[in-house]
Amino acid sequence: MARDLLGKVLVYDGPAGRRAVRLVEVEAYLGASDPASHAYRGPTARTAPMFGPPGRSYVYFVYGMYHCLNVVASRGGVAGAVLLRGAEPIAGVGDDPRALAGPGKLARALGLTTAQTDMDLVRSELSIRDASPVQSSRVVRAARIGLNQHATTHKPWRFYIRGSSGISRP
Repeated sequence: MARDLLGKVLVYDGPAGRRAVRLVEVEAYLGASDPASHAYRGPTARTAPMFGPPGRSYVYFVYGMYHCLNVVASRGGVAGAVLLRGAEPIAGVGDDPRALAGPGKLARALGLTTAQTDMDLVRSELSIRDASPVQSSRVVRAARIGLNQHATTHKPWRFYIRGSSGISRP
């Protein structure tokens, strides 16, 4: 699912009005088999949405200052998610793609908090919309970034669109 999210449009019709971005960078997390995943040790009150049905949101708060948005990507009962790392502006978030380059920046620009956890990303005010597919020649597959040293850290589970300025930096 991670690769397929590239180029899609993320829309949030929140209290500040419509905000929309084009997804340009994502990372996959494989749940129980992935020590870098929040779901590695099983379900908790915080991670319960990751074990729910696919296509729902999982927003968490990290380092006491950043919210990060994930898309639940596995069938119910099996954890897996895709972290949305970077985007390009479409509406309501200004014109600077660098302001969307990183998962914390992206969530902040959209106005997301943990209140948006477990939302249906098809039928709610936070949704992912279809868009033209990204050509394979523009997609880069690389190791995830910003993780402690885990066995899965260097797996090529990060995807981004080559040349986009909305990509986070390692």
